Amino acid sequence: MALVTAERELGRRLQLVQGIHWLYGAQGDAYAALLRGYGSEPHPAYERARAAGPLWRSRLGVRVCTGYAPARRLLAARTADRHVAQPQSALAWDEGLPDAGELPGADQVREPAARAAGQALAGLRGEVDLVASVAARVPVEVLADVHGLTGADRVRLAEACAGAAGALDAALAPPAYDDAVRLLDAVGTLRDLLGDGAARAAVVGVRAARELIAGALHALLRDPGPAGAAVREDPALLVTETLRHDPPVKLHTFSLAEDVEAAGERVAAGEQVAVLVAAANRDPEAFTAPDRFVPDRYATAGVPEPLVPAPHGVAVESFARGMAEAVVAAVAGVEGLLAAGDVSAAAGGVVRLRRSPVTWGLERVPARVGG
Repeated sequence: MALVTAERELGRRLQLVQGIHWLYGAQGDAYAALLRGYGSEPHPAYERARAAGPLWRSRLGVRVCTGYAPARRLLAARTADRHVAQPQSALAWDEGLPDAGELPGADQVREPAARAAGQALAGLRGEVDLVASVAARVPVEVLADVHGLTGADRVRLAEACAGAAGALDAALAPPAYDDAVRLLDAVGTLRDLLGDGAARAAVVGVRAARELIAGALHALLRDPGPAGAAVREDPALLVTETLRHDPPVKLHTFSLAEDVEAAGERVAAGEQVAVLVAAANRDPEAFTAPDRFVPDRYATAGVPEPLVPAPHGVAVESFARGMAEAVVAAVAGVEGLLAAGDVSAAAGGVVRLRRSPVTWGLERVPARVGG
C-alpha cells in the first residue's frame, strides 16, 4: 500500500509541476516557458528571458538572472543547504543522498579519456552519430577505469549512466512517469556500484562531460576552419569557447544562504535563484560578438571566463574539461580526420533534446567520416 501511495504521489507531482509550467508559460512568463522546453533551438528562449532584464522575478517565485556580472556575483555567493525544498522541483532524484564526493580532476582523466577516445574514433567509418559513438561513451569508460570496474559491473555502469542521463533536466522538467521510475532505478544501481557519495557525482559529472564533448565536436563540424585551427593550436581554446557558447549546464537553480546585491537589487537569503548560464555567457555587455564561436578570443588576456556552475553541489568543470580536451586532441591526432571533406555534417542534422531546460542536450550529432 505504501508503494502504491508513493507511486501515485510521484505521478501527481509530475503532472502538477508540468501544468504550472504550461499555465504560466502561456501567460507570458519567460522562465516558465523555458522550463516547458518544447523548442528545438534554445537561444530564442534565452533572448526572451534576457529581454525581461538582467535580474527579474518569475511567477514561479524564482529570481531569474540573465546578465553575466550579476550571475557571476550570485554564483559566488554562499548557497543554502541543498536539501531546502524548491517549489519548482519536479523529481528529487538525489533525495537522501549525502553530499557528493569530488570528481577526479583533469589531470586524472586525460589519460583514460584519450585512450577511450582513441578506441571510439578508431571504429568510426561512414555515417555516424558522434554523441552515441564518442560523447556518451568516453565519460562512462573513464568513470569505469577510475573506479576499477570490470566485466559485468562495467556493463551495469554503462546501463545505469544511460538510465540516469536525464536526471539534471528531470529535476526541473517533469519526465513521463515510466522515465522517472527508470531514472530512479538507475540512480539506485549507481549507489550499489559506486557508493552513495560517488553516485551523485557520477550522475552529474557524466552528463556534463558528455554535453561538453558533444558541444566541442559539434563546433568542429559546424565551423571546421577556426575550430580545427584552435584544436591544433591548443585544444583548451576550443573547449573554453564551447563552455561559453554552448555550456553543458545551461540553467542552475539554488537558494541563497546570505543577502546578495546584484544588478542593483538586493536578493535576500532564502530566495530561490535561477541563473540562465547560457544567456549570461552570451551577454553582449561581457563578450564581443557573443553569438559567434570564436576560440581565439581566449588567446587574449582580459576576456571573462565562462560561467560553469556546480549542479547538485558537484563541481564538474575540471572533470568535464579534461575529458573534452583529450577527445578533441585525439580527433586532431587522427591523420586526415579534420581535412576538408573527411568529416562533414551528415544528413538529418543535429538534434537537441526537448524538455531539457538544464542541459538542452545534444541528442544526435551526425557526421560522415571518410577512410
